[in-house]
Amino acid sequence: MILAESEDAMQQEVDQLLNLYERRSISRRALIEGLAALVLGSRVFAQTTPGTAQESFVRARTLNHVTITTADVARSKAFYQRLAGLAIQDEGKDFCELRLEGGFLGLYAPEAEQRPGFDHFCLGIEKYDAKRLVDDLKRAIPRRIQR
Repeated sequence: MILAESEDAMQQEVDQLLNLYERRSISRRALIEGLAALVLGSRVFAQTTPGTAQESFVRARTLNHVTITTADVARSKAFYQRLAGLAIQDEGKDFCELRLEGGFLGLYAPEAEQRPGFDHFCLGIEKYDAKRLVDDLKRAIPRRIQR
């Protein structure tokens, strides 16, 4: 019963992501990131279920970067520098990257029709193999989701 409920909940989340994409409320990249997060999240949940043990898709070792789109890069840069004392790693007209140990906080002006806010984060993956990861995700996502 619990498995069926979790599959229904996951299907609803996938449907919501597809609906947002079809209405052009999210980008193709955001759709893929959302689907990957659902699959990875379901694998993490499954690992915590008594009596089951599954191998993770990847081994994340670091938080490589966090990307935020902002209508005012200079103002956001000043805020994060004052908040956390972050030094500038790289800077241009429409962006500023603030240095973190082993990573960075990226502040970027939004592209056309992109809303300001959290964009994405990137994990540093041990022995990253894109082809293997995509193949593993394809096998893990139920066929009805792979339209």
